[in-house]
Amino acid sequence: MDLQIILNTFASDVFRKQADHDYIAARANYRMRLRQQFLWSAHQAVEKYLKAILLFNGKSARFYTLAGKTKKHEFGHNLDALFSEVKKIVMLKIEIEREDEKFLSYLSRQGGANRYLSTSAYNTSDAIHRLDRLVWHIRRYCQYIADRGYGCLEAIPGMQEAVLRSITDPSKKATPHLFALVGGELETVIKRDQKDAARKALVWANLWYGKKKRFHVVYDSFSSSEIPPNEREWTGVDWKQIEEYVKP
Repeated sequence: MDLQIILNTFASDVFRKQADHDYIAARANYRMRLRQQFLWSAHQAVEKYLKAILLFNGKSARFYTLAGKTKKHEFGHNLDALFSEVKKIVMLKIEIEREDEKFLSYLSRQGGANRYLSTSAYNTSDAIHRLDRLVWHIRRYCQYIADRGYGCLEAIPGMQEAVLRSITDPSKKATPHLFALVGGELETVIKRDQKDAARKALVWANLWYGKKKRFHVVYDSFSSSEIPPNEREWTGVDWKQIEEYVKP
């Protein structure tokens, strides 16, 4: 069986589908004001989208090597390393706005590395919209861009370039709700009954995903912060002893 077919199956069925579910869960957690759960689910969604892109392009979603080195490193939950590898895919020429890159790094620190509240945690009131924008921009590339039609033995000149032009067409940003991935889970959820819980979590206050274009949304936002025990101003604590019970 062709390796790329296997990788595409993992990319769509394991990574992209689960990322879509994580994204919906993140939005639901935000609405319930569950900060760390929102950050973790948001991180997991972006991580899996990036890994799906790597697989769709025949790249490892597990290992990477540093410039000039041969030793393999595991990505783990490092979003910055994942996005760096995605940017190396010459055909895609993927670019996101600087603010989106900053939010990606924020999720890597606060969602992945801080899932056990090992350091001070916080989120801003616009976090959900920053997540929506980041997901929409990255998720567009979560598909296999074929160079030939189904059953064709020869590549069709310009086919991949045409697909990429449709992905990066600036006009798509004006009507983001019209962009759809074939077989995408979000697209399936949007078509469900309006009372469906997953659909409500997805389209609530969402400027990027839904059945119609939205110019503005009104919703109850929240921001919060928390300092973990190991960063509180306690005196006389033997942290070496504490480390026998829990990793601060």
